[in-house]
Amino acid sequence: MQFDRYLFAQMLRVAFAVTVTLVGIMWLFQTIRILELVINRGAPLADFMVMSVTVIPLWLTVAMPIGTFIAIIWVFHRSLADRELLVAQASGRSAHQLARAPMALGLLVTSFLVFNSVILLPFSFSIYKQIQFKLRNAIPTVMLQDNVFIDVVDGMTMLIGKKYDDGLAEDVFIHDERDNGAIVTLTARVGQFVEKDGQPAVILQDGQRVELTDAGNAGATLLFDTHTVFITPRERRQATRMPIEMNEDKIRNLLDPATSPSPGYVDQRVAEGHYRIVSPMLALALGLVASAGVLFGQIRQSTWSRRTIVTLAVGVACIAALVSSRSLATQISEFRILIYLSTIVPVAIAYGMIAWQAFRGQQMPATRQPRVAT
Repeated sequence: MQFDRYLFAQMLRVAFAVTVTLVGIMWLFQTIRILELVINRGAPLADFMVMSVTVIPLWLTVAMPIGTFIAIIWVFHRSLADRELLVAQASGRSAHQLARAPMALGLLVTSFLVFNSVILLPFSFSIYKQIQFKLRNAIPTVMLQDNVFIDVVDGMTMLIGKKYDDGLAEDVFIHDERDNGAIVTLTARVGQFVEKDGQPAVILQDGQRVELTDAGNAGATLLFDTHTVFITPRERRQATRMPIEMNEDKIRNLLDPATSPSPGYVDQRVAEGHYRIVSPMLALALGLVASAGVLFGQIRQSTWSRRTIVTLAVGVACIAALVSSRSLATQISEFRILIYLSTIVPVAIAYGMIAWQAFRGQQMPATRQPRVAT
């Protein structure tokens, strides 16, 4: 048991380090994409930081199984190099006993991923989509820079003299061609960028509105104290966020065709629901594959490189099978069973190899006992 705890502690630390590294790389790539908006456009840093954190549970569904897989192979490799694995095997420990630590790690990671898939991922991704929706609606105001003409949306050009952090702007100029048959020019001393009725808008104060026809003929001139202009494209007058993103929906809703926002999404949502049920088992499957690749057969340093290459290839094949089966199930509903088989089959085969190796190890000493002369 002490050796099991030692192996488990080593594997847990390495798995944590690999997972953090993988998530950190993904986080860095996402941060680089949005860094220009934060630095040059004045977008809220807090919103982008929350977005980058709330998407992490989605990455964990892949990063944690891979971290578990690499950790088991690495710790076994180090134990073999230090002769610890050979000594443990020579002392009579079976393959099943040596596999208890990686199996415990696989079950621990699988349990966390079940919690992540059922509760954490829908909750965090819902926050991510809400902030993303808010920023997409606010992006015209984020793009604005002092004394620069900006086409904020199709048909609308805006110029501001100075923008402040609280949404206020001075010396606002708007050229609006969104209404067919009319060109509207607005100038105002002060503007306040707000969100109104689910869409971005600017409340102008102390200004003038001039309307011209397409031919350039003068229309109407209006002086106003307060005037609201919505910053939306021609074809959109109201922004509403439809909860069709599958990652933020609960599994029971994904499996229920009646909750689909459109009939065209039913097969995709059902396939995603089955994937969310099965995907936590990928950690256990990869853990058993890594254990079987090391412990099946005679453990020797001379065959370690070949074993590692084969084990890595099988692990990659398991990941590819799970992802491919989800894609196939999206197209053909009869292939949904493949999502379950892509993890159950590797678990059964790898555990069978470990159990068979343990059985052989128990039988071999008995067959080699010398006969007693009578």
